[in-house]
Amino acid sequence: MPVDAVVAVTYRCNSRCQMCGIWKIKDYPEIPAREYAKLPDSLRDINISGGEPFLRADLVEIIETVRKSNPKAKITVSSNGFLVETIKNVLPQIVDVCSDVKLNISLDGFGKKHEEVRGIEGGWHKVLETLIFARDLLGKKNVKIAFTATGDNYKDLEKLRDFAKNLGIGFTMAVAQNSDFYFGGDLNKKVVQERKNLAGLEAVFQKVIKKMLSSINPINWAWAYFVNGLLDVVKGKKAPLPSYSGQDFFYLDPRGDIYPSVMDNVIMGNITKIDDFKKFWFSKEAQAARDQLNGYEVDYWMICTARTAFYRHWGRVVSWVVAKKLKLNS
Repeated sequence: MPVDAVVAVTYRCNSRCQMCGIWKIKDYPEIPAREYAKLPDSLRDINISGGEPFLRADLVEIIETVRKSNPKAKITVSSNGFLVETIKNVLPQIVDVCSDVKLNISLDGFGKKHEEVRGIEGGWHKVLETLIFARDLLGKKNVKIAFTATGDNYKDLEKLRDFAKNLGIGFTMAVAQNSDFYFGGDLNKKVVQERKNLAGLEAVFQKVIKKMLSSINPINWAWAYFVNGLLDVVKGKKAPLPSYSGQDFFYLDPRGDIYPSVMDNVIMGNITKIDDFKKFWFSKEAQAARDQLNGYEVDYWMICTARTAFYRHWGRVVSWVVAKKLKLNS
């Protein structure tokens, strides 16, 4: 049974990002909150995403439903943080139904650079206000800055990581990637191509990797492995670990379609037509969708799909970390 999922509750978005065209998708169907009760109770990590999830008027009901169906799961809401007053009103209500909820806020540049990447004037100050509010409400360990590297902002990576550290909150990252049906489809191919042509990105990433490996925290060592994998994919290499999309992980879109991941354009089924998720997961239809992915060379690397691969191949991760730390200390 799957242990990890990204659940996009809407494709509506109030951001205008360079690396994502979801905001251009109009009138996309959204399933009601009650359908999320069908999520399997095997899940241990659930990312409530979008679009911008705080645009759903019933977000509190959705998260309450998800928590009831998955009492042991870590639930994270991913937001752009621009709806400051809405978040200040809704987040405390979410805490009432899910006391350990976590929040990831996108921050893709320092100051004006973030506003350029996200296409929102005044966005920097809005995000800061949201970050401080969320940190005070949820606690430092439950809030993260989420950075997506593009050809326009990669130089701010190290600065933003240090910024998160100074705030006492977490930091996670990705690189701009293209999907046939997510990120607005083909709308961000140009951004991805520009990312691949960067001469300076490797130097920035290597500097961050070195900092992570020099840490005394083993979690940072694992993050170093992940960031190194991002660099491999940017350089056109295969991802360092296999993908278990459609096995350990799935993506649920706003109308209820279930995909192996946000990158694999194969519909496994629709949650509105499912009565028993376990029966569906082991059905011929779901297996037929998985079979379409056989032999696929993985050219994407995201924390949502990489996380389960880490668990399956922890020995490879540890070996890489030991080798790199020995080299670093020699």
